[in-house]
Amino acid sequence: MNNKLKAHIVERFGHQWKFAQAVGIHEAEVSRVIRGHRILSEADRQKWAGVLGIESTAVFDAGAGTCSKQK
Repeated sequence: MNNKLKAHIVERFGHQWKFAQAVGIHEAEVSRVIRGHRILSEADRQKWAGVLGIESTAVFDAGAGTCSKQK
């Protein structure tokens, strides 16, 4: 689970569905990425980070397209 991503989404948008609307995807896709069931392309990682107003490396592992996982 990508807790960093979830925290940034909640901090900036309050709810995942609001973030999903801003990015232009379904809320379920956001959930899949947060839970690590979907890997984003580099372009999508950049887009999501841009919408959040952060660097993609703040929430995603560099180069691999996978989520930064915290326990």
